[in-house]
Order: sequence, then structure tokens, then C-alpha cells
Amino acid sequence: MKKEVFCLILGILVLSSLVSAINLDIKKETVSSMAIIELNKPAIFNLDIYNKGEGGEFEIYSLVGIEIEPKEPFHINSGGTKNIELKIYPKETPEFYSFIYKIRDQNESFQEENIDINIINLKDVFELRIDDIGLDSKSTILSIKNKGGHTFGNIKLDIDSVFFTENLEFSLEDFEEKQFEISIDKEKAKEIVAGSYIINAEITIENVSSELSSPVIKFAEKSGIDTIENIEGIFFRRHEVEKTNLGNVPEEVTIVFNKNVLSSLFTSFNIVPNKKQRTGFSIEYIFNKQLAPDEELKVISKSNYFIPIIIIIGLILIIWLAKKYSSSKLLIRKKVSFVKTKGGEFALKINIILKAKSFVEKISVVDKLPAMVKVFERYGTVIPDRVDEKNRRLEWNIDSLAPEEERVLSYIIYSKIGIIGKFELPESKATYEDMGKIKESSSNKAFFINETKSD
Repeated sequence: MKKEVFCLILGILVLSSLVSAINLDIKKETVSSMAIIELNKPAIFNLDIYNKGEGGEFEIYSLVGIEIEPKEPFHINSGGTKNIELKIYPKETPEFYSFIYKIRDQNESFQEENIDINIINLKDVFELRIDDIGLDSKSTILSIKNKGGHTFGNIKLDIDSVFFTENLEFSLEDFEEKQFEISIDKEKAKEIVAGSYIINAEITIENVSSELSSPVIKFAEKSGIDTIENIEGIFFRRHEVEKTNLGNVPEEVTIVFNKNVLSSLFTSFNIVPNKKQRTGFSIEYIFNKQLAPDEELKVISKSNYFIPIIIIIGLILIIWLAKKYSSSKLLIRKKVSFVKTKGGEFALKINIILKAKSFVEKISVVDKLPAMVKVFERYGTVIPDRVDEKNRRLEWNIDSLAPEEERVLSYIIYSKIGIIGKFELPESKATYEDMGKIKESSSNKAFFINETKSD
């Protein structure tokens, strides 16, 4: 009896399983396996369902808390085919997700199918790439690809880097890739060292913004130093050397100035040299610096040769005067002094002092009178041998002078017109005979400064 009951129950269970089974042949085509949480974009699949069993109403559902469309039942005849667009809206955190969905008929019979989806954030929908650039690059190519399998009609992309800033607006079809030419800011690029640089990118779709995975832009190495040298001036010499790093890698540069010992005394630089070394009569000034891209090293040398020229001229003059003094046997010195008069006229006393270094004879002394003055006809101990009023000259003749003998010739000049300022008297000249040879000597020029007008 127990055996018969068991067989009856087993038969009922087998019959029940046969009744609950449905027979569907399902072919799945993936439109997009990506579901985007922020935009509520579903994963999408096309299902071709062929009904091998009885016709009727069918419904798709899941027991794992995932929203599925279509929600409404659909009809498939026996031996008929139905195309369904299956949309899956996950509510989970981003991950790769595999689950079971079910299709049941009006008899509560069901069939299970497995499906895989990729739940992602907005930033993972797009792939951003950018071409490498060089120092001479004017632009680069930015590529953006839609990996999500969804169409986006109004995309805003803001990108920023040390080389450029750009704001783009565009659309992307599913799995479409677009390229954009981005201009390089060459002035900024001049100051940037070669290497890899991250680009900041933010994408906005339907008022939802997200930072994209930052691509790296490679800035290729290039080296180059530009040298400009300029020399100007003769007595005031300006020598300028400028080195500029035109590349995008740091460069060590050196500027060297060579000066002799004398010129170095009158030379200055705009910056302090890193090193100074002397070899014999030459001095080397060395300037070193590591230049960043677009950085320069400018060294300016200023040499003032007026001072040594003046010194040299002074030495030549001293030597010439010394030679003249040593070669002349008759020295003449001229002095002038102010003389007060009863009538208040402007008057000066002129003294011409002769001194012989050795015996000289047949001496003739000539002194010229300045304009606007007259000679007062009272002389010193030695009276002029000739007063030439027409040519304004005074002449004295002296027979001879013994060694170290000194003679003073003096006279007074006056003017009824007051003279203010500097009054100059010309040098006196003398000719004499030395050991049968005729020679000449000249005196200094004499000056007198009158600050007030004579009454």
C-alpha cells in the first residue's frame, strides 16, 4: 500500500513538472552591456524569442531587485517569434554583475536565462586620449570615444592643462569617436620643462558632471641655446653677452670675459662672476648658470677707458714738460697781480721772471698786450727797449745771463673800462743764443679773475 502511494505522488510531481515547463528558444544580441548610474541609463539587449510550445501571454521579471523593461506582458503564438528590447536598470554600486531573469506564461510556468551587465559611473563611459607635443608644436589632437553604447546629444567637455585651456560642446553616437585640434599656448610652453603632464578634464551631460580619467600629455625634450653678443663704444666700451635657453630642458651655460691686468682695473660687471682666474697678464671672468626653459643669462661688461687715457696723456705731458724743462737753458715764468690806482681804473702789474740754467746770451724777450688795455709808462728796473703800440708788443734785449742768474721784467697795464670775470694774459716768448745756436723759450699763461667792476 505504501509503495502505491509513493508511486502516485512521484507521478503527480513528474506531471506537474511537465505542465510547468515552457519551451522558448531565446537569442540575445547586446546593444549596450553598460548601465550608467548617474544618468539612469540602462543596459540594453535585443531578445529574439521563438516559442516552441503553446501560444499565450508571457512576462519577463527578476527576483534580484533589478528593474526590467518591458514590464507589460506580451503575446507569442505557438511557433511564433517575438523581438523584445530588454532594458535593465540596476540600483547597485558600480561593478560587473551577473544575474538570472525569468520568463513566465499565464500558467505560471517559467524559463530562466542568465545575463551579464557592467554597472559603471559616468566617468568610465568615455575614453580620452591626446597626442604628444614638442616645443615647436602649434596644436595637438584630442580624441574622445563613447564606450557606453548610448547616444549623447549635448556633451560639454572642459579641459585644462599647463599648455592650454579649452571648452568643447559636441554629441556622440554609441561607440563613436571624435577628434578635436587643440591650440597650444606657445608662450606658456617656452617656460615648461620636458616631461609628462596630466590633463584635467570634466564632462557634463544632462546637468550631471564628472571628472574623467586624466590622460597624460608627453612634452618631448628639445635642447638649444641662443647667444647674442654686442660690443659698442670706444672710450666707454660696453660688451654684452646674452644666452637664452630655447629648449625645454635645463641647460648649463658659461660666459667668459678676458681682460688684461690694466683694463680690469677700469671694468665693472652687472653681476658678480662665479669664478675669476689669472694667467700671466690676463684675467678670466667666468659666469655659470643653469637655465630653465626660456630663462636667460645676461652679462654686461662696462670698461671706462677715459681714466687710463687721461692718465696716459698726463704722463706724456709730464714727460714732455720735463723734457722741455731739461732741454731749455732759459726759464720764463709770468705772474700777474692787482694794482690799486687813485682814479679807480682797472690795473695789473705784470712780472716776467727770467732764470738761466747755464750761460746764455743775445736774449730777446717779447710780450704781447691784451686788447682793451694800455701800458702805464712807468716800468721796473729794466725798461723795454721797444714799445710797439700798433702791434701791441713790448720787447726787451738782454746781453747775457750767467748760470742761475735771475732777471725780473715788470710793467703795469690799465683800462678805464671795468673788466669783470677772467682776464687772460698770453704767454711771453724769448729767443736766445746757446753755444752759437738760436733757441726759444715760452712762459706760462697768466690769469686774473675780477669779481667786481672797478669804478
